[in-house]
Amino acid sequence: MPRTAARTRPGSDTGWGLSTFRRTSAVLAGAVVLLAGGMSAASATTTGAPPPAGTCAGGLITEYAATCFQWVGDKQWIEDRDANGWAAIVHSQTNYGKDRYCQARPAAEGWNYCDYDHIEGKCVRFMLYEEKDGVTRNPSIWSAWIGTEYGSPC
Repeated sequence: MPRTAARTRPGSDTGWGLSTFRRTSAVLAGAVVLLAGGMSAASATTTGAPPPAGTCAGGLITEYAATCFQWVGDKQWIEDRDANGWAAIVHSQTNYGKDRYCQARPAAEGWNYCDYDHIEGKCVRFMLYEEKDGVTRNPSIWSAWIGTEYGSPC
């Protein structure tokens, strides 16, 4: 099972009620961290098929990737939607201080997932970006916070 290193994030941010400016600033700050040599991403398990219907919450879709969180089994699904030579990566962040990164298989080969073991009753959110040769681009907005136990909003 692919796993990534966890690190503690100072402070906390509920993600609710943030202005567009603050939300954009948070995404840009995350991109700066990634550009400065952020964490390496775990390679996802390839399935090709999408996650089972009705089991995935908080989906994000961009022109280059898609992601959602499957709360039963704690799987972060990701799909690279553009065979452009850039790797699609999802950055998952918990409200208890863990940051994890999951990289889709390249060349738009279908759906993949990383298997995490989140603490039940907590919250997770995520964002997408692309990476190639240590350079990142196209960070998405953060998703809403999703409950790790039932996939409902936090």
